[in-house]
Amino acid sequence: MQLSFGYASEIGPRPRNEDFGGFTTPAAATVAVKGYLAALADGVSGGSHGREAAESTVRNLLADYYATPDTWEVAHALDTVIQSLNRWLSGQVASRREAGGMACTLSALVLRGRRWHLAHVGDTRIYRLRGEHLEQLTQDHTWEQPGMEHVLKRAVGLDTHLRVDYAEGDLAAGDVFLIVCDGVWQALGQVELHRLLKRYDDADVCARNLVAEALRQGGGDNASALVARVHGLAAVEDEKTELIAGRHLPLPGRLSVGARLDGFIIDEVLHDSRETLLYRARARESGQTCVLKTLQARLVGDTELAEQLLMEEWLGKRVQSPYFPQVLPLPARNFLYFAMSWHAGRSLQAMLDHGHHFGIQETISIGIRLLKGLGALHRLDVVHRDVKPANLHQGEDGKLRILDLGVARSPARAEELAAGNPGTPSFLAPELFTGATAESGTDLYAAGVTLYHLLTRHYPYGEIEAFQHPRFGEPVPPSRYRPDIPGWMEIALLKACARSPEERFETAEEFLLALERGAANRLARPRPMPLAARDPLRLWQSVALIALVFNLLFIYLLLAG
Repeated sequence: MQLSFGYASEIGPRPRNEDFGGFTTPAAATVAVKGYLAALADGVSGGSHGREAAESTVRNLLADYYATPDTWEVAHALDTVIQSLNRWLSGQVASRREAGGMACTLSALVLRGRRWHLAHVGDTRIYRLRGEHLEQLTQDHTWEQPGMEHVLKRAVGLDTHLRVDYAEGDLAAGDVFLIVCDGVWQALGQVELHRLLKRYDDADVCARNLVAEALRQGGGDNASALVARVHGLAAVEDEKTELIAGRHLPLPGRLSVGARLDGFIIDEVLHDSRETLLYRARARESGQTCVLKTLQARLVGDTELAEQLLMEEWLGKRVQSPYFPQVLPLPARNFLYFAMSWHAGRSLQAMLDHGHHFGIQETISIGIRLLKGLGALHRLDVVHRDVKPANLHQGEDGKLRILDLGVARSPARAEELAAGNPGTPSFLAPELFTGATAESGTDLYAAGVTLYHLLTRHYPYGEIEAFQHPRFGEPVPPSRYRPDIPGWMEIALLKACARSPEERFETAEEFLLALERGAANRLARPRPMPLAARDPLRLWQSVALIALVFNLLFIYLLLAG
């Protein structure tokens, strides 16, 4: 993306300038994920700290937005920072001795890849000029009653609860975005704004002339304008560049023990599935043992699976938690693969297959660590989508690690690399079989089924095969298979595996608390679902059958009489 920015601000006839604006031009790697950010705030004149509110809001937004996780959507990242700033400004008013409010309007614009995103509160405005059409992208948050048109309904710091407007759309080469305070748009009007934006090609010259003309035409307030001109767009979306560049690397083929791959020596084949290969390998220079993951040789040319593998690496780099393997940096890569830290141990499924008997306390410990890991993942807005014993690794160091982010979903990506709802059917939540989208709650359902299975070697609704279209009744209580399960734990597992999402735990932290507090948590046993809600077809079939029997009996009695 090729951009130019311009910013100008003048005090005008006011005693002080309460506007503050700014924009960022970060490094290319940051731009690819976060984009460019521009913002303008106008301090509320009724308060003595309007300038301080505006400057603090813009400066902290420009800094803190780039500190949010890369996996977050733009709107989520902006909202998290803005809500935090709103709470801080509200708290400042309460904690200071001197009188006076501390609030400001805010309009922020993010240009990333081939999309624009905005956040807005107050009566600053964002316009977009495309061709000959100038469009106002924001709405003013002011009262509509006569005489109150300049009174704000919403502003950052005005109230402890802030509602922010968000919008997004496609970018085009030649687009010009304008962020202005009320001192400019009120003085000039939309026709004059359109004329000046068309007249000046240089963004900085344009911003200065907008401000100067607003004051020349009698503007009675501070005048500030921020102009962003889009000169050209990247051939592909910036955030996709890393994946696009790597998907054309050749596959290494099947490697034997002792073979060399770039700077690694293969020691063992760890996993050989239909699509992927995992090797235990050593770095030739450092001797560090690691795991290499690549695709099967027959999948050469499959760009979708190549992107999926690179997506797993991209997510793995950003999940910094002891409950996940660490993705290792690669100085040079001539083939399609990535490297992860190696940890001796085996999966929980391998332990089940070798006859390991999971005790109550052991399962609770596994559940606590699993939920801490899922909580860390969900805070990044990433959904695993394939939680099961085979993807949980018990290390010889005593640590539990969650494996395989290959089908994980992150809303920060523009499109899904893995369509549908992948995963093992017996661990999929009931709503996923009817087309619902996987979310954090479906991961928690899978975690509940996993703990249930570790204890009982059964599934709450029976084993489900890939070709089945299951009907879910009531889950079988785990105490039927393990009478030693405490009552509180049975209730927790039944709640986690409830058929209805509304009956389950809402967050990993809530499920975690239930396991940590045990009998002291006092969970209510999930209510049985009525047949009418569980299986309405079967209900009406039963009603029809009963009616038929009564009709036949009635006819028999008539004929017998």
